[in-house]
Amino acid sequence: MSITVLLSALALVAVLALFAAIFIGGGVYVGRLRRKGTETVLADARKVRELRD
Repeated sequence: MSITVLLSALALVAVLALFAAIFIGGGVYVGRLRRKGTETVLADARKVRELRD
């Protein structure tokens, strides 16, 4: 196999992994929203943001 084919395959795998990570992250976020409720999730996010400042 040529280096071009290998690099193309690697780029394809990287893009697919990125899409998978986005969908998995979204699924985790939606699951957290359903378990805890919107207000609790937003309050936790505000707390984290305040601690960072």
